[in-house]
Amino acid sequence: MTGGNPGDGLRPEELEIGFAERKDEEQLRCLLAEYGMGIPGPIEEQLVVKAGEEVLAGAKVMQVNGCRFFLEVIGVKKDYMGKGIGQLLLGEILKDPWRCCRRALRGPKTGGRFQLATLARGGASSFYRKMGFVPCPMEELPPDYREQCEVCPEREACQPVPMLYAGGEIR
Repeated sequence: MTGGNPGDGLRPEELEIGFAERKDEEQLRCLLAEYGMGIPGPIEEQLVVKAGEEVLAGAKVMQVNGCRFFLEVIGVKKDYMGKGIGQLLLGEILKDPWRCCRRALRGPKTGGRFQLATLARGGASSFYRKMGFVPCPMEELPPDYREQCEVCPEREACQPVPMLYAGGEIR
C-alpha cells in the first residue's frame, strides 16, 4: 500500500501504509497516548502510515463478520494533524477493509459491499462525516464495542458518537 495526496510538503512517494512491525511499537504507543488511547492488540495488527522510519499515523480494523468491520482506533501524530494523513489512512481502509485487517476472516464477495463502524470521540465526528460516515444508533455497533463504551470512565468527557460507513465497494 502506498500513500495518496497529503498536504504541506509531504509527497505521496515519501509515505508508506502497511502493517506495523515491532520496531514501530513505541512510536505508535506515544502517538495514541496523545489521545488517551492505547494500542489495541498486537502491534502487527495495527496499520500505520510512515515517512521513512517515522510513524505518522496508526489505525486498527477488525472484521466482525464477512462484510462488517469495526475501526477500533485511528490517530495522527499531533505535528501532522490537518495535513491529510488521517484522510489518507482512512481512505485506504475504505478502499479495501479486508486488505487493511490483519486477521480478516475472508475476502469480499462479488461487489465488495461492506460496512465499517466506529465510535468517534465527539470532536472527531466531523472528520468521519467528511469521509462519508453517518451517525447511527449505538445498537448498530457490535456488542463488544458497545459494552466497552458503556463502562468507560471517560465516557462523559469523550461524548462518543457511533458512526457507520455503508455501501462501499471495492474498486
